[in-house]
Amino acid sequence: MWSLLPVLNGWTWQKKLPFPARYPLDVTKSPYYELAYVYQFICIWYITVANLNLDTIIIALMMYTSCQCDLLCDDLKNLTETRFFDKKLIECIKHHKAILVFAEKSNSLFNMIVLGQIATSTVVLALTMFQLSMVSPLSSEGLNHLFYIGGIIMQILLYCWFGNEVEAKSSNILYAIYESTWSEASKNSKKNLIIFSIRCQRPIKATAVKLFALSLRTFITIVRSGWSYFAVLYNVGSE
Repeated sequence: MWSLLPVLNGWTWQKKLPFPARYPLDVTKSPYYELAYVYQFICIWYITVANLNLDTIIIALMMYTSCQCDLLCDDLKNLTETRFFDKKLIECIKHHKAILVFAEKSNSLFNMIVLGQIATSTVVLALTMFQLSMVSPLSSEGLNHLFYIGGIIMQILLYCWFGNEVEAKSSNILYAIYESTWSEASKNSKKNLIIFSIRCQRPIKATAVKLFALSLRTFITIVRSGWSYFAVLYNVGSE
């Protein structure tokens, strides 16, 4: 939308670019204006696609962790045969350990990225809402701001939603243990189940450098913070 703003507003006749920039050439004249416009257009779409791919990878990692927790829960609930109870329980414990290792590695891979995205998005959300308050919401510029605000909120929501899913799905592992036929297991298996259940009391969390967990509570806090910053900017601007 930002790359098409000069076209929608008719700024191309005034030789205005989507973003102000300095070039070693006079971009107010043809064909330098067209070349600069195409250059900015390509850069904008390249950054957009790269950002989208990065978000998709991060969300996919969290979805994979959630799905593995669901599979583990299903295996635990099906611990019914007494003869193979010990063997299957050990497999479930190893599966849980593998999930923890994967979650830890994937979290260390993207936690700095998520922290930067959320911190930047909170500030940008406030600034964009402040810019929106200075233009008509139904104008082309206002619609661009609205779409941008929606995109920022959706990005944060996706991070927090699937992070919340990881925590919720991993919390279900403890309940899945109780739904197994643990009462018919051997004494040694019951001891292993107790130790396993103690470990499962701590759910897996997707975090941003361990400063905060990605959850729906975090999403509400971020949106409220963005609104608070906007209110401060609006009050200062009004004065």
